[in-house]
Amino acid sequence: MNLPKLTQPIHELTLPSTGEKVLFRPFTVKEEKLLLMVIDDEPEAQVRALRQVLNNCLLPNKLGKTIDVSDLAIFDMDYIWLKIRSKSVEEIVTIPFECRQALPEGETLHNIDGTTRDYCGTVVQVPINLDKIEIKKNPKNTPKIELQDGVGILLRYPTFETLQQITKLKETNNIDSSFDVIFECTVMLFESNGKTYEKEHIDKKEFIEFLEALSQAQFQKIMDFFETLPVVRHEVHFNCPRCRHEADVVIEGTRSFLASDSAMKV
Repeated sequence: MNLPKLTQPIHELTLPSTGEKVLFRPFTVKEEKLLLMVIDDEPEAQVRALRQVLNNCLLPNKLGKTIDVSDLAIFDMDYIWLKIRSKSVEEIVTIPFECRQALPEGETLHNIDGTTRDYCGTVVQVPINLDKIEIKKNPKNTPKIELQDGVGILLRYPTFETLQQITKLKETNNIDSSFDVIFECTVMLFESNGKTYEKEHIDKKEFIEFLEALSQAQFQKIMDFFETLPVVRHEVHFNCPRCRHEADVVIEGTRSFLASDSAMKV
């Protein structure tokens, strides 16, 4: 017996990094199962699963071009994932926020486990429309960086392949990790006379020696590029119904917009 096959709707989005139009479909139950299977695994396994699902869901555009997820900037990947999730499940997600407004001096409240607290503690479920979330770009972020007297470096945005290195860099502040990430994201070095040194023709050891010869101020110009990368960010207004505490909260990063059992503290 040949059972009927259902067709998936096709949607369109615009890549934040290039403005390119991209077609995609919602993920299937089988693909959702794949994501759920790695939810408690190491980040590397989660990235592999997400990359596979995104590659499956991204479709050739009107010119027949297919986006390779491995070439996507990290924030492009985050943006695409939120849009696919929105069309696959629903556009509204509910995020729990815990009110940390201090109680009047001397007052306490009882927790379920029998302990006491000196703050409100009310958990409020705040709905967020994924379709309203956009990429926030820092005007100071530029991939073309002049280091000195017309000598500079042209960088590209970090991709899936450098995601884990970026995470390690933020956690350890290791200078060797910095060099590795910079090398992977380099397009070319250039001089004011028009001479260029493309990355594929640069020896890595020689490149590291070039970086080591920079002054702290020059090296910081490069690091500023990575520290001001575009990011998925959204501001929500929190209003506690118990104590009337109000706050504007900025949340960022893909995981922050997906349902979680742990509440964000406000």
